[in-house]
Amino acid sequence: MRQDTKILVFGKDGQVGKAFQEQLTHHPNVTFIGRDECNLANADQIKATLQKHDPQIVINAAAYTAVDQAETEPDLAYQINGIAPSIMAQYITNVPNGQLIHYSTDYVFDGSKPTPYLEEDLTNPLGQYGKSKLAGEEAIQEAFINNLSNTAKYFILRTSWVYGDGGNFIKTILKLAAEREQLKVIVDQYGVPSSAQWLAEIALQLLSKDATGGIYHTVPDGETSWHGLATYAIRRAKNLGVTFKVAPEKIQAIPATDYPLPAPRPYNSKMSNQKLKDALHLSTLPNWEDQVSEYVKKIVSK
Repeated sequence: MRQDTKILVFGKDGQVGKAFQEQLTHHPNVTFIGRDECNLANADQIKATLQKHDPQIVINAAAYTAVDQAETEPDLAYQINGIAPSIMAQYITNVPNGQLIHYSTDYVFDGSKPTPYLEEDLTNPLGQYGKSKLAGEEAIQEAFINNLSNTAKYFILRTSWVYGDGGNFIKTILKLAAEREQLKVIVDQYGVPSSAQWLAEIALQLLSKDATGGIYHTVPDGETSWHGLATYAIRRAKNLGVTFKVAPEKIQAIPATDYPLPAPRPYNSKMSNQKLKDALHLSTLPNWEDQVSEYVKKIVSK
């Protein structure tokens, strides 16, 4: 990536946004935007921010991610997850060779497919969060379809079970395991834990390799359940000397029906990453276990 390329990153305070701050430390023309600089529920502020910074690459690492709260705040979720990406896409289509990176989610699927989802599979979000994220995907695609003369392109990176510098499932489960003598974790919802650091790296690889734009399922290799992730993370931390009140093998596996939440979740969040491998000319990607192991080592050593 050229050093004179102007980059604008939305969502600097989130897990993926913080990862981009690490990845782009030495880039001289990158600006990171957080809630204090731009309210993504305000269309005028987004437009003004884009005009002010005039970027050639826009990275949208921001989102309304409160899955359950979205059930009672659908309009706000739609503003941030649907309308904001649309504005970014409309801007970038008018930038010669402009590029948009946008993160989406496994929640655009209903989870009824027994095998990993492909990029072209039919979407059918179950809750308001997934519906708002799908609206963002569709708005981006529509902006590019309506401006066929442009040389810009977009990358919609669907991912799942993200963890990084911030609150996430792994940190929560390690904390609870140290405080409680009994834990119950859902065993019948499946997906792929994805490192925020890796998600930022992959985005920059797609940009530097001049890959074909489009939707990419951006997850590591492998799959697990929430119960599998919990037990693995605790075992790794235990091997590093952390003391827990509950042993990994004593964590109770429960069905999702025993832990009802306001928003429905897909039972199958597994997504095939073959298209991503092809784009990057790779036969394999890192396994989720290796990435989680490194992450646990990092947070335990702090």
